[in-house]
Amino acid sequence: MSAIVDIIVPVFGTVAVGWALGRWLLTPEGLRGLTNVTFYALFPALLFRSMAKVRLEVLELDIIVVFFGTGLLLYFLLMPLGRMLGMKLGDQTVFALSGTFSNGVGIGIPFISYAFGEAGLVPLLMIISVNSLVMLTLSSFLLEIGAGGGTSRGRLLAKLGGAAIMMMKHPVIPSIFAGLAWAEVTALIPGLATPVVVDRVLQALALAAPPCGLIMAGASLAHVGVKDHWQPAVVVSLVKLIAMPMLVWASGRYLFTLDPLWLTVATLNAAMPAGANVYLVAQLYRTGVGLATNAVVISTAASVATLSIALLLLGVQAR
Repeated sequence: MSAIVDIIVPVFGTVAVGWALGRWLLTPEGLRGLTNVTFYALFPALLFRSMAKVRLEVLELDIIVVFFGTGLLLYFLLMPLGRMLGMKLGDQTVFALSGTFSNGVGIGIPFISYAFGEAGLVPLLMIISVNSLVMLTLSSFLLEIGAGGGTSRGRLLAKLGGAAIMMMKHPVIPSIFAGLAWAEVTALIPGLATPVVVDRVLQALALAAPPCGLIMAGASLAHVGVKDHWQPAVVVSLVKLIAMPMLVWASGRYLFTLDPLWLTVATLNAAMPAGANVYLVAQLYRTGVGLATNAVVISTAASVATLSIALLLLGVQAR
């Protein structure tokens, strides 16, 4: 119970503050400015400092197989389910993405850092580093097909490559790889380290990242609201918040025997609500916007309860 008080209340209390700010103070332009500062300055500083202390040999690649194996399995099960519900390819894609794409940055990073500190961020950042590359690239590819953006093999491959390059340009991903690279360089060259003055600047920015990320998430919810035809969003929210974490835990526990901390972090990240990128991708392709909006809002609200239950079941103790 202490974990709920010490983790859930601060995380979602800050999200609620963000919602209030978005509802009554932050304009869309103000929210866009906050988002840019958070994603282009605060989170990169946090991610770089965290991964700059990690050597490559301690990374367990099995966590990638566990998390994305489960995610892709559910993704391709949700696609035909969407078709059965009368959706076209584009809407099926948004439906599947809503049930498998976690908010690992805006909510996941603060949540895991509050629960486990920097040790928990390492497995989380491994997942985040390929999350957009795998899930958003695949979805953009399918949305291009659904939009009729050319049917030749060469054009589709070009679209797929372009989508992958676009995802790699996201500021979060280069920060993670830069941190890992710097860790290897400093290990090879004795006496080399991040200059103290630079590290202090990065530390100041990193400390602001978790609360600003949560405020950003809450303010975003205030600006999108719930749309009509919310029933499909409830379905994918149940998949996202219940089915996905259960399958990630089972596969990580019995098929790959992940380290207990890494298994817990992977399971909790799988239990995170649908990420705002689902909504942004739907807007970009003007497909399934209402579905994506509802999935983000409903899963975020419901995750207060489901993450609390997950903490109890996983036996997480507050630090």
